Amino acid sequence: MKRLLLLVLLLVASPVWAHDSFAPIVKSERIKVVHISTKATLPASTQRGPFIDPFGRPGPRKQSALGSGFIYSADGYIITNNHVVEKADKIEVTLFDGKQTTAKVIGTDPMTDLALIKVELKGLNPVKLGDSDKVEVGDWAVAIGNPLGLDYTVTAGIISAKQRDIFGGTAYGQFLQTDAAINPGNSGGPLFDDQGQVIGINTAIAQGQGLGFAIPINLAKTIIEELKAHGKIERGWLGVGIQELTRELAESFGLDASTKGVVINSVGEGSPAQLAGLAQGDVVVKVNGKPVEKPTELQQAIAEAKPDAQVDMEVLREGQPKRIKVKLGRRPEGDVSNLAEEPNPYGLKLEEVTPELIKKLNLPFKSGLLITDIDPDGVAFEQGLRAGDLMVEAGGIKTYKLADFDRAIAQAKSKIRLLVKRGDKPLYLALPKNP
Repeated sequence: MKRLLLLVLLLVASPVWAHDSFAPIVKSERIKVVHISTKATLPASTQRGPFIDPFGRPGPRKQSALGSGFIYSADGYIITNNHVVEKADKIEVTLFDGKQTTAKVIGTDPMTDLALIKVELKGLNPVKLGDSDKVEVGDWAVAIGNPLGLDYTVTAGIISAKQRDIFGGTAYGQFLQTDAAINPGNSGGPLFDDQGQVIGINTAIAQGQGLGFAIPINLAKTIIEELKAHGKIERGWLGVGIQELTRELAESFGLDASTKGVVINSVGEGSPAQLAGLAQGDVVVKVNGKPVEKPTELQQAIAEAKPDAQVDMEVLREGQPKRIKVKLGRRPEGDVSNLAEEPNPYGLKLEEVTPELIKKLNLPFKSGLLITDIDPDGVAFEQGLRAGDLMVEAGGIKTYKLADFDRAIAQAKSKIRLLVKRGDKPLYLALPKNP
């Protein structure tokens, strides 16, 4: 009898490792997920292969893409990814019951890869939005979407990690990582918790199995409401180049190795930062009283403040604390620097290092091509280049002039090997010949 009682107690006290079934969630929530199909016209300059006119007159061609989305409100607003609908000429939405209709773009935000579209239908069933801040690593996660065109595929897993910064600061490095299977076509679809509430927006996969990433729904909430009201996002602008304060950098600045913060490595001419008195080498430790330890945290704090807002920044300058109030500007369309030439196809802005530039920016370099700005959605950023890097060699050619980089591109067969300096550290990177 005692043995039987002990067995019963053990069974009751044991943790439940497996969810009984996700069927109730799937039945109630899949009707709120939509299939998105887009068609876009590619300009002649992007043509490749058989689509080139045999008489040398390359013309536009159509490109189709598939994605997912979910119903945000009963009156037809739908959330998806920016990259699902970006540059689309036509957006077609298919509901769970098979009804098809076209959608129009209300607004997009490339920085967070979010988009709000609308269909002219009423009485739709919207999702319930959860609280992604309360999500813990190990919690259940359920994805519903259209991977590879397989409508309403359901996959499940757990939250593997939070605040992943794997796509160059996109979504401010806050991605939820999940091992619920996500494939092309899932983009823009919902990631549910085990209560049937949306906690994320499936966005990307990385090489390897079980590595999916979703935008936290709490980040999306404010963005979506602003897109609904204004069709675009206006962000505050500081006008600095930044990087994380490593232990080595902290010691080089005469700080304790455990100091956390973000280093300002450049200050734009005429920027709000310069006007307020911020300087190269300042270490930002707090914004409006909130600690910042990563560049993405500083980016988010500034971006979420509106243009003309005043922010209180706490910095360490030569080891001494200093408070500086900055009136933010309006982030320019595209990117923020006006120091260099227009971006090339790689999304780079390059400027030749001259005595004047050395004096103006207090540069430690004597020659080379300085990357003064970079498109976070561009090829160069994707391959690891960053603003502030100094390009000293491209394809074996010393890069003293902009023409040297152009010559390296022209001579390359496939990949262009670059040698850059990031601070005092040399670094090899590679770019494709045809971005």
